[in-house]
Parts: sequence; structure tokens; C-alpha cells
Amino acid sequence: MEKGRVNWVIPGIEPLLELGEKFRVAARDTIYRQGDQSTTIFFIESGTVKLSYVDPTGKRVSLPPRGPGDMFGELSLIGERQRNHYAEALDEGVIFQVHRDHFLGFVRHRPELLLQLLELLGQRIRELEGLVQDLAFRDIESRLSRQLLLLSSEYGIKTKNGILIGFRLTHRDLAEMIGSARENTTMALNRLARQGLLDKRRYQIVIKDIERLREKCGPDRI
Repeated sequence: MEKGRVNWVIPGIEPLLELGEKFRVAARDTIYRQGDQSTTIFFIESGTVKLSYVDPTGKRVSLPPRGPGDMFGELSLIGERQRNHYAEALDEGVIFQVHRDHFLGFVRHRPELLLQLLELLGQRIRELEGLVQDLAFRDIESRLSRQLLLLSSEYGIKTKNGILIGFRLTHRDLAEMIGSARENTTMALNRLARQGLLDKRRYQIVIKDIERLREKCGPDRI
């Protein structure tokens, strides 16, 4: 990828972004809350965003983070009136916000973009199905190993010590991604570290042994 160039999840979307609002976020900024009006779609130029569902008791479950070139809030295009989840910046970044009417007007005469949007929505459905299967059929260590592999594949940076997950990541973030208590997630991370599969520091995780971590995922490995 050329320096400074973003590979958007829907190619050719740049003219649409000019119709929207561009803004900056700091780490841990809330972009929208559950229950907010759902009228806009967001595109990430830089940074990482976490989407999480919260039940009445305060328990959170998060989807895989969205990174540069990705979009979120797309359910506003298919009838969502109020947000059913939270969106939070994991690190500082730049985001475009586009009203759904502008989006729909832009793609109305571009069937190739509509097809790409349908493919993206299908990917989101498979993502949710995978989360449900993980919560139902995998133990904490297997879910954690699978999530770390996915994050290293999407956001990994090769270093002399292994593959660094390229954004600030707390134990609580990981716990929400795998539907576990933070304490149990920390214990599982410590076990993997003692076995030499990873190194962990404050907000950083380095994967040292991809193959052994993949074995931890169970019979349906990735």
C-alpha cells in the first residue's frame, strides 16, 4: 500500500467521503452510544475502533476491532433507528462521518458498490455467527488463542521478537472480545506467556509462536 493511501473496504468510496464530516478522535473517545439515533455511517482513515454490546448488568461483548479503511454503523442503511451497540476509539485516529441519505444517493446508480456492500454485510453476519459459536463451544483459552491469531493476522507488525499486535490492547479489551471476565482472561494470558507462546507488556502483546497458538484453538483451527 502506498504511504498515506487507505485501502477502503468499499473501493471507489472517496467521492462520497467529501460529502461527509472528517473528525479526529483520541484514545478511548466514545463515538456513539447504545440508544443514540442511527442516521450516519463511519469510515476509518486511521486508528482502531471497538464495537461492543452491553447488557443491563453492564457486561460487555465486543466484535473484532475495525481498522483503517473499514466502516461501521452500516446498520443505519437497513432500518436501524437507534444504535444497538457502543463505538469507542481504541487509539487516536481520523474518521469520516457520512449521512445515510448521502450514502444511499451515492450508491443508487453504482450497482458494483451495492454488491460490495452486500458482501460486507454478509461478512458481518458470519462474524456474529463465529462469535456465537465461540461463546457456545470453545473454552476461554481456545477463544483467546483464536482472537489473538485473528488480531495478529489483521493488525500484526513483524518484529525481531515476534508479531506485535499493532494497537493498544488492554486485558479488559481482550476479555470483552472473547466474552470472558477480565480476571479469567488475564490468567489465560499468563498461561500462554509461561508456555512461551507470547510476551505481554502494558497495552502490548507480541505473538512468539503462531503454530503452537493455532493448536490451542481446538479441532476447528484457523
